[in-house]
Amino acid sequence: MEFGKLSEIENIDFSLPADAIRNGRMLKEKGNQDPTKIYVGMARWGERKLVGRLYPKATPSKDYLYHYSRQFNTIEMNTTHYRIPTKDMVAHWLDKSTDTFKFCPKIPQIISHSADYGAHAQAVEAFYQALYAFGSQLGLPFMQLPPTLEPFRQGKAFFDFLSQWPHDLPLAIELRHPAWFNDERIRERAYDLLEEYQLSTVITDTAGRRDVIHMQLTFPSVMVRFVGNSLHSTDYSRIDEWVKRLGVWLSQGLDELYFIVHQPEDLLCIDLAIYFIQRMNEKYQLNIPLPKLLSEGVQQSLF
Repeated sequence: MEFGKLSEIENIDFSLPADAIRNGRMLKEKGNQDPTKIYVGMARWGERKLVGRLYPKATPSKDYLYHYSRQFNTIEMNTTHYRIPTKDMVAHWLDKSTDTFKFCPKIPQIISHSADYGAHAQAVEAFYQALYAFGSQLGLPFMQLPPTLEPFRQGKAFFDFLSQWPHDLPLAIELRHPAWFNDERIRERAYDLLEEYQLSTVITDTAGRRDVIHMQLTFPSVMVRFVGNSLHSTDYSRIDEWVKRLGVWLSQGLDELYFIVHQPEDLLCIDLAIYFIQRMNEKYQLNIPLPKLLSEGVQQSLF
């Protein structure tokens, strides 16, 4: 993940911003009393280097998803950003995965990066049908806007599109252009509309763009995309801070959390995801599934 990537991170303030004022009120109104459903995963299952560590030795690529879904309980699906899956493709993925595994497809770029959302009605309808095909294994699909999409130029067309999103399909939104965050009036209007449309937010924690870690909850489901720095010691201290903050949201009635770990190399995601799961399980007496590794991984950086 190149967005927000920095080569030097020593002087970055990685502290989490305060929660948005809306969070407690929204969770009280819309949250439930059941335990929060927590899903932890990576962005890809197809990395060959995972064989021997996460997948058994000599695992063929056709069986990567089978083994991934028995180690983690969700996946960020970047493949759908470049191609709308057919129902047959979805059926194949479901057949390979466990019944409780959740897929989080990224909206195709022909839709999310469009200057005119109305021009791609056929693609939109095809993607709706693909999402429905996931059935109970549909997690939290998300729409990642390009960093060039400005609120004043394309904001109205974007929210007109969101207003038509089917009520029975979940969706999380990742805003990226700085103007969505730097202008208070725009920021509050955007998140008010997401709450009105009952859509979720994506919160991205990355070194080079601290504005996108906005801490706005607009629905009781949220996706956190955590971008690490090759297991630098700050990766672990940042996870510790997230564990504390998530405890607040859990206590307030958060329904679903999708925590997706990114690293420069997929192998490093495993270590940090395990650390996150262990800390959450220990602190809140949870039972988030813990991957069972087949070989030792990378040790925590000491500097």
